[in-house]
Amino acid sequence: MKALSIVIINYNTKALILCCLQSIMEQAPDTCEIIVVDNHSTDGSTEAIKRQFPGALLIENERNEGYAKAVNKGLVRSRGEWILVLNSDIELRPHALQNSIEFMRNHLDTGIAGCKLFNPDGTLQPSCEGFPSLWNILCESFFLDKLFPRSRLFGKLHMTYFNYDRAAKVDRVMGAFLLIRKTALAEIGFMDEQFFFYSEEVDWCYRAWQKGWAVYFFPDAEAIHYGGGSADPVSPALFIERHKNRFLFYRKYHDPLSSFCLRMVAALGIFLRLVAWSCLAIHRGLWKKASRPASTKKVRAYWATLKWYLGLAFSPNADDSAPCP
Repeated sequence: MKALSIVIINYNTKALILCCLQSIMEQAPDTCEIIVVDNHSTDGSTEAIKRQFPGALLIENERNEGYAKAVNKGLVRSRGEWILVLNSDIELRPHALQNSIEFMRNHLDTGIAGCKLFNPDGTLQPSCEGFPSLWNILCESFFLDKLFPRSRLFGKLHMTYFNYDRAAKVDRVMGAFLLIRKTALAEIGFMDEQFFFYSEEVDWCYRAWQKGWAVYFFPDAEAIHYGGGSADPVSPALFIERHKNRFLFYRKYHDPLSSFCLRMVAALGIFLRLVAWSCLAIHRGLWKKASRPASTKKVRAYWATLKWYLGLAFSPNADDSAPCP
């Protein structure tokens, strides 16, 4: 039996997943099993994986089933003592796998661990956050986390004060790199498939803490996270999906009144950002159709998300669990 199972979810990221798989093979060609779950890619990903990495187990979905459901398909097939869930846009740095497993062996209370992530240009990519709470969302909505980034009181959601040079227990780590202990998985359970895309790892980490397992950030394992491989992160659909799943997570664990308050606070935060980005776009004179700068894309995304919040407010029985098209 392999000590480590690596589950990678792919959706139209051919070049990135080939790079990801190569970085794995350079570290652990014989000590881990690789499971790729493809969400019905149309860019030739599956053909390239079969050709260049025939030893990988490839599961081909007939449609895009979402991230959590794809991960669960990989978990069912995994046999390792540890399971690493990876995004396809991750490139492991040397010794990342060995160091991560060694850390888990030395910290028996750890159920889930995340590594130190970098942007493609070599800058640090924040990868630890606090759980969404009414206070944390209020601080984000009114820019308090940006005004006081070193404050543990105001910066808890995005952990803007966090020192990424030391190992520490955190609420949750980014889903791009999630190492979970098999025995912890047996207690925590698989990912909740109501989260189509976003917040599934937040829920997983929350349930780990509920079951008495610690979630750790570990800096001695490193990876490059390219990001945005499967979709445009500034698209209105993904903006809505991000907020929808954050709200679903909060509603799962809190009472209706608290959930309503969080929804209103989050909507106000979106409105403030819509006004700010609209003013910026007008100031720069960037409303021409020939130009599609980041500011106008943000305006469209915030406007679409605000309409979603307003629609949810006026239609409380609306199906907000369905994925965005």
